Amino acid sequence: MERYTICGVRIDNVTMDEALSRAEKMVLSGGPHAIFSANPEIVLTGSRNVELRDLLNTGDLVLPDGIGIVLVGRLLGMPFHGRVAGVDFMEALCARAATQGWPVFFLGGRNNVAERTSVYMRRVFPSLRVAGWSEDTAIEAIGDSIRQADIIFVALGAPKQEEWIRDNMHKLSHAKCMVAIGGAFDMIAGDIPRAPAFLRAWGFEWLWRLYREPVKRWHRIFYAVLVFPIHAIMWHTKKTKTQ
Repeated sequence: MERYTICGVRIDNVTMDEALSRAEKMVLSGGPHAIFSANPEIVLTGSRNVELRDLLNTGDLVLPDGIGIVLVGRLLGMPFHGRVAGVDFMEALCARAATQGWPVFFLGGRNNVAERTSVYMRRVFPSLRVAGWSEDTAIEAIGDSIRQADIIFVALGAPKQEEWIRDNMHKLSHAKCMVAIGGAFDMIAGDIPRAPAFLRAWGFEWLWRLYREPVKRWHRIFYAVLVFPIHAIMWHTKKTKTQ
């Protein structure tokens, strides 16, 4: 499996099916394993934060989550197959977990979004085994339910979710797979409406988010759409000259 490096962050060149296959092997082989997502904002932050970059590079699987990652990668000679959105990966992995009988746990979010996500997932996948959910991130406060899960979805936002996985892997060694999932709970629960399918297919989901929440999103979109490509090209050019 190919893994490309953008701004010092190593990202796996996988399709959705390949990512799911990798996750299944992680569950079957025992754990714990870490799955992270790399979007332009996270990669840009990682390029300036050595600790975050090194943490991302410990991931057993790092998804190319963002059309900007795919397009900039191809521009730099890294032919990514396509985007693997974290929220789509989460739904697909829950579907796989339902057929295989793997218990899952939903951690993070606010306003009962973890619970509402679990309700949605069980409605869509009736055979899905939900070990539990919690907004409290302290293992001692959560109780034994999290220790029953094969897959733990962690929605705390970057870099908190990646740091939580790093800091708690030794405490939850029974878990086969921990997945940093960003704002996926909010989308699954319907708090943040997703873009129409055709916009997602064309890579314009960022434009939909800007339209829906211009004040909240413009800064992040600016960095993802304009700053990230320029920074990535400069980083790559500098690295190439020093080799």
